[in-house]
Amino acid sequence: MLNIPPLADLCALAATLATAAGEELLARQQRLSIDAPDVETKTSASDPVSAADRASEKLITDGLTAARPGDGLLSEEGATRPSDTGLTWVIDPLDGTVNYLYGRLDWCVSIAVQDEAGALAGVVHQPRTGMTWSAIRGGGARRDGVVLGPPREVGLAAALVSTGFSYLAERRAEQADHLRRVLPAVRDVRRGGSAALDLCAVADGTADAYYEHVIQPWDIAAGALIAREAGAATIGGPGTALPNGILAAAPALAVALVELLAPSTLRRSV
Repeated sequence: MLNIPPLADLCALAATLATAAGEELLARQQRLSIDAPDVETKTSASDPVSAADRASEKLITDGLTAARPGDGLLSEEGATRPSDTGLTWVIDPLDGTVNYLYGRLDWCVSIAVQDEAGALAGVVHQPRTGMTWSAIRGGGARRDGVVLGPPREVGLAAALVSTGFSYLAERRAEQADHLRRVLPAVRDVRRGGSAALDLCAVADGTADAYYEHVIQPWDIAAGALIAREAGAATIGGPGTALPNGILAAAPALAVALVELLAPSTLRRSV
């Protein structure tokens, strides 16, 4: 049986490190731009990674190594370590890098800790606004200490829906087809540029739903837990209608959106 420390302590550690990383990123943002010489690309020419991403990751992983040396690590910028404790920290040191480099608000630090059943605790911190969302499995979700949820139940026609787009051109073409089906059916669509913040928006009611067909675990580990603990249904992963992606919304709205988004052969798996 795993010797898991109090989840509130794990959540507090994540919040401390996310806040510290946010301060580092804010200081660096003043000196960066999309054309800076230390900005490189990853999956495509439009998918940047900067020295700031790596500095944030190092601050977080150094802090976790000092506090929890036996825990595993999985981070977007490459820091990995197997777990000796059954716990793994899933980290996005800068979610929304393009927004960050353009000087926009919608970027954040996302940290979650998980066991074999999924996320136990998670924190998403938005440095430019100072807002922090957090959740503990079975303990609800909060934004700056205020309890969140449940999400309001709305029909498709009244729903404000967020989504995201890939950096790969061929995948964007597929996403355009999904959007073609969704846009006429809902109130409106938003594209913020940070999956973690989009999931937090579902949790705090500033959006009714979020979906994306292909997503990485570090993008959603904390945000999905926060949305779920606020009362949203989250659909995604093998055997679901979005095997490589995620959908978060109030339960009835989630079912309605799956009817628009998922291939007919997968609809019955929801």
